[in-house]
Order: sequence, then structure tokens, then C-alpha cells
Amino acid sequence: MRVSAYTLGCKVNQYDTEGVLSSFRERGYEIVPFNEETDVVIINTCTVTAESDKKSRQIIRRARENNPQAILVVMGCYTQTAAKEVAEIVGVDIILGTSGREKIVDLVEQYLLEKKQIIRVQNPEEFEELPATYHERTRAYIKIEDGCENFCSYCKIPYSRGKIRSRNPQSILREVHQLVDSGIKEIIFTGIHIGAYGKDLENWNLARILRESLKINGFRLRLSSIDPHEVDEEILELLEEPAFCRHLHIPLQSGTDKILKAMNRNYDTNLYRNLKEKLQEVSPLGFSTDVIVGFPGETEDDFLATCNFVKEMGFTRLHVFPFSRRKGTKAYLLPDQLPRSEKERRSKELIAIGKELMNNYHTKQIGRLAEVVIEQEIQRPGSNRKSYTGMTEDYIKVYTDDPGNGLVTVKLVKVCSGGMIGSSQTRTI
Repeated sequence: MRVSAYTLGCKVNQYDTEGVLSSFRERGYEIVPFNEETDVVIINTCTVTAESDKKSRQIIRRARENNPQAILVVMGCYTQTAAKEVAEIVGVDIILGTSGREKIVDLVEQYLLEKKQIIRVQNPEEFEELPATYHERTRAYIKIEDGCENFCSYCKIPYSRGKIRSRNPQSILREVHQLVDSGIKEIIFTGIHIGAYGKDLENWNLARILRESLKINGFRLRLSSIDPHEVDEEILELLEEPAFCRHLHIPLQSGTDKILKAMNRNYDTNLYRNLKEKLQEVSPLGFSTDVIVGFPGETEDDFLATCNFVKEMGFTRLHVFPFSRRKGTKAYLLPDQLPRSEKERRSKELIAIGKELMNNYHTKQIGRLAEVVIEQEIQRPGSNRKSYTGMTEDYIKVYTDDPGNGLVTVKLVKVCSGGMIGSSQTRTI
């Protein structure tokens, strides 16, 4: 039997989907692309915004239309919080949330016998080990943690992902060894709230699992994201390790204390500013962030303060999101909700600032030697020449003519759209 899958949302979802597909592969199923005719279709949903819910429903219906005879399995964050809504979509056969996915093949085979809709949505209690890693050619993701207990006022993720569950450290280290032995050049540690790693374990925290992983030679290690109040001295010391990528993605969300408090974020702008001062000596340093604009009660002055704070921090990459009103969150009931048009205007203005900051950072890197993990072959923007793209340790996208052996040293010579041109110097084996 053939199985296909479609994933919405984040890298954690991508990781979970790969694990589920590996479960089917181990049981003798054939994995085929989503747009092909198949016997089982899996949709891994997202609920981070209202648009994510809408898109999840659209993909579910499309999957049913394209494969009317297939068993349709829907799982993930949207189903965890809205199982009844999903069950009412015509043609959904099996519904899972964000746990119990290790039983997915058994549930499909149960459905083949009984032909009755199955709903297995339960509260996640333990970290769920799935039998695969999410690969991107020379890079791979390792999920080290699941769940979140922050309960930011705008976010549904704690309700869909449950409490913090840390992966067994020895399991993480085994997977690092396996990936390095297979030729992976960069590993990204990811999760829902990875700064909380080890909270539910004895004598472990994020810094320790990073240190232990860095004892393994032959790769570089990157963090996907960490909250500002969790960047402690141990994490800062790791930035001196040659194999630890000098790139931190530290969500800001707002540049005003008033809005940060309304968001229920556990820091203020002063803490964030002090952290940036501590990072000043780290060079090079990719310093990226997320910002939400148009939060309820955000005035024009608040927005301008956020713009100014973003400029002051000098981020090298900026991800901007308009506030999405989610039922079941505290922010849904807050007064002074902003119209969509205003949120879109503010998004465009802040995105433009982000592009300018990125361009400024890239310009300062001209002439520098950098190691690039090659990811794919493409056509260079504005040229007919074949090129290869990859990322530096500080998260600059580089175009180069030399694929190396998956890892190549280049001289950064020119800024281009969204990245830089790299002139090959030496190949790194």
C-alpha cells in the first residue's frame, strides 16, 4: 500500500511527519509524493494562526477530492484543539492529535477492518520517540523537546502541544552520532520551547545537552530558537565553541514593555537590551527575531517604539507576523482590536526595516571568509549560471559555484537579493 503526507507549519511538524512516514516504511508501506494517487493520505495540521486553521481545512478537503478512495488521516496541532471540527469534515477517517502517533499504522489497519471513523486525541504526557529525523540534504533537525507552558496571551500552542516533555539525552546523543556518521554537516536542535529542555529531567538543561553534543566531532550545531530570558551564561559561553553556530534566534514580539506585558512574555525591553550588550563581543553573530504587529491596544506610538527598538538591536534577520486573533486565548477578548488593513500596513513597514538591517549586515561581511553548508543546486538570481546555495554559521544565505563536499569555504564578495555571493577559496573535507 502507498502512503503520502502533507505538512503544514513548523519544522517540528516536518519532523513529526517524517517520523510517521518512517513508521509506515518500516511496516512495508511505500511512500509516494502527496500529489500522486495513494491508499493512505496523512495531513499534519497547524493552528498557530487563524489562517493556519483555514489552510488545514482546505488541504484536508483537497486530499479527499484528489484521493476519494484513500484512508484520510488528520493529525497535529489543529486536530488537538478542534477534533470535533475536523471530525465533521466529510471524508476524514482517522483523527489524531499531537501524541499517540506511534500507533498510526495500527490505526490504519484497524480502519481497514472496521471502516469506522477513529478519533484518538489525548493529552500529551511523555516525549514521543518517532523513528526518523527530518533531513534537508546536508542538514538535519533533531527534535529535543515538545510542549510549552508559557501561555502567551496570543498563542494556542500550549493547548495543542501540552506540557513540557524533554527527550532522553542519550537518545539525542545517539542520533547525533548516527547523523554525523551518515555525512550530515549541520544539525539543528528544535522543539516547541527548547529553552526549557531538561526542566522535567534530573541534572539536565539545554546548555548541558549542547555541550555533550559538541563533544562529537565532524559537524556544526545550531539552535532553532531560544527566549531572551533563557540565554544564560552557559549558553553565552558556548558561542565560543568552534562547532556551535554563531547565530541565535531570540523572539522579541514587541519593542514596548506595555505590549510585552499584555502578551504575557516573561521579559521586558531592558532585559533584551542587556542581552544584546552581552552579545556585542561575539563576531560574527547572526541575530534574528520574531515580531508581532497589531496586537490589541498597540497604538501608533507603540508601533513606532517597536520599529525604533528593532533598529537599535540591529537584527540580521527579521520575521514579522500580523496579530492573529485566536479563540480560546486571552488576547481574543482584549479590547482595542486593530483592523486587518492596519496590521498589514504595520507589517509592510517593519518588513522593510528588516530588509534594510539584513542588507546592512551583509554589506559589512564583504571580504570575510566563511564556511558554508551547501544545501541545494539552483539557478543564481539574475543569471543563467548554475549555482549552489547554503548557509554560513551566522545564517547568511550564500550562492557559490562550488558544491565542495557539502561544506565549502568561501570569500563573501557581493550582496545579492536575500543573501550574498561567495567566491570559493578552499574545499573543506
